[in-house]
Amino acid sequence: MTPPVLTQIIASMSSIMGIDASSVLPQNNSSPLRIGNGNGSHATEEPEYHHPGPIPSKYLPSWLSLAPELASGQEGNLRLRRLAFNSYYLHRGLDKLGFMVYGHPSSPIVPLLLFNPAKMLMFHRMMKDRQTPIITVVVGYPATPLITSRVRFCVSAAHTKEDIDTILRACDEVGDVMDLKHGFPKSKRWTIDQVVERAVELVNMRQEDLEDA
Repeated sequence: MTPPVLTQIIASMSSIMGIDASSVLPQNNSSPLRIGNGNGSHATEEPEYHHPGPIPSKYLPSWLSLAPELASGQEGNLRLRRLAFNSYYLHRGLDKLGFMVYGHPSSPIVPLLLFNPAKMLMFHRMMKDRQTPIITVVVGYPATPLITSRVRFCVSAAHTKEDIDTILRACDEVGDVMDLKHGFPKSKRWTIDQVVERAVELVNMRQEDLEDA
């Protein structure tokens, strides 16, 4: 890996885990505390580390400097929570609209089944040609079985609820035109307005409650 890529990885993980500022590198004229183990040799005593953090600052390069909100882990925690909300909201929103969705609702990769390979290009074009263009990644055979062609939505912490609303509304319209809703029976589906208005409730539902709602 190149140094810029490594720096990005270290900075990202540090902002997610937080940095323990109390753990610093020893001074030039000092040495770590050594404890005898009874057989004449010595072992270095280091603070016990508990995953997932915060990470001791001595493990980071001396030249790496993060803004306080990143070093504290607050920004990382906020982004993880936002990513989790976006993932659950899109996955379960598509579920309640009647689509068949693969994967776990906590995953930011949300595969929506298109079934027929012939529908892949049409779905892509109908989403791209909307007033607010939505660029999608469609995947089919041989990457998937022949009859489970799909579109993969990739959400991030940078997406807002309004962004996910836009995707759900577009999928709702295109799904009706292309006959893609083969999941929940109509009696258990929600309208797009219900999904948008009850987003927080939808995200917090248990799976069994989602199927009964």
